[in-house]
Amino acid sequence: MESFFDLLKDPAHWEFEIFLMLIFDVVIGLFIWPFVQKVHIHHKSDHERLEDLERKMVHLRETYLNQK
Repeated sequence: MESFFDLLKDPAHWEFEIFLMLIFDVVIGLFIWPFVQKVHIHHKSDHERLEDLERKMVHLRETYLNQK
């Protein structure tokens, strides 16, 4: 039976670890990134809309207070 230190010194084990990292980190990341980017763009556009609404509300409030 192999111990932790045997695996630590084994180049084949490290090659397998790097292979798994490539599969899970890079390949799956490439599949997930477009969805994450779409949500981020949607969130950004919502934030810009809220800022526009806040500016309009400030303008309306100033206009209303100036009329009194």
